[in-house]
Amino acid sequence: MTPRRHLSLGLLFLGAISVLSYYTLFKTDFSLFESKQSIVAYTEDARGLRKGAPVLFAGVRWGKVEAVAPDLEKPRAERVRVDITLDQPIVLFGDHVVRIESASVLGGVQLSIDPGSRETGEVDLGAPLRASSAPDVLAALGELVDENRESIKNSVAGLEQVMASLNGTEGTFGRLLNDEQTANTVVATIESAQGTFDNIEALTEELRGGQGTIGKLIYDEKLYNDIEAFVLGLDEAVADARKLMADARDGEGVISTLIYDPKVAASTRDIVESVRSASEKIDRGDGTLAKLINDPTIANEVEAALKGFNNPDGTIGRLLNEPEIYDNLLALSADAADAAAAIKEQRGTLGILINDDTIAKDIERALRTLTGGLEEQREAAPIATFLSTVFLGF
Repeated sequence: MTPRRHLSLGLLFLGAISVLSYYTLFKTDFSLFESKQSIVAYTEDARGLRKGAPVLFAGVRWGKVEAVAPDLEKPRAERVRVDITLDQPIVLFGDHVVRIESASVLGGVQLSIDPGSRETGEVDLGAPLRASSAPDVLAALGELVDENRESIKNSVAGLEQVMASLNGTEGTFGRLLNDEQTANTVVATIESAQGTFDNIEALTEELRGGQGTIGKLIYDEKLYNDIEAFVLGLDEAVADARKLMADARDGEGVISTLIYDPKVAASTRDIVESVRSASEKIDRGDGTLAKLINDPTIANEVEAALKGFNNPDGTIGRLLNEPEIYDNLLALSADAADAAAAIKEQRGTLGILINDDTIAKDIERALRTLTGGLEEQREAAPIATFLSTVFLGF
């Protein structure tokens, strides 16, 4: 190979390396075989959009901004022309949206295309598109600060007052932070609350273990059955009461008779009238009960009788107050009890007479014999009288 050819081959190699390096370093979206698409959009404010800015289609990077230039010949809404180059052709629909927006919070601007919904139909991409500018977050924040500058100033002043109160001993939080006594009180309150929670936990454990009244109510099956039986008894009692009332409404049973029977009602009226009449008589002082209630003489006599009971010189007073009489009565009662026991045990003459059947039979036979003799004497008395009369005539 000749030196000329070596030189030509080296220059060709260097040229290829240079072109590849250029498109690698400066043309990151370079492609030799992909079919590109160019469209134009107009906007009122480019918001710093510049050549080379990325173009997103449905959130996917799909191209770049080829050129951005103002066109003052157009109306205000179209005074900035944006030339867009897409890596592949796209389809837009009637409700598509083209927006210039911030690429990130740190800065940068990009062009975003939302294709819209198929139901609205396709649009002709040969006609220019309309692009809108999304508000800048930092600019919007600046405007918000400008509009509310006075309120922000007042808020900062209030925050300063709050911090001053926190640094002092005024106010609740200031006392909590700086007053040792208040802090100790809060700590004591927290400890008391902790003790309360511990008691609640212990109570919960007792309930789970079936201890105490509530625990038994929850876990004791026998107590549950007793309560259930009691409730069932109440239900039965209520049912019985309803049946009684139904019977009363139907004219059956004693309650119905008491409520609906006119004779019972008349008797009740008579009783009420009698009670009222008796009350009137008592009020007038008529009758024994009225005198007992209203006559002071009877009350005085009762009082005098009670005084007589308390008089140790009287009979009742001596019976009530002298221990010797009490002892005698007690001894007499004991003797009577002994006599009754002796009679019951057939001790002594009276006990034998009362309890011995043989003596009772002997006495019965004696009484029968005596009765028979008296009957014979009574029958023989007329004959003896007749004979004595006859013999006296001689």
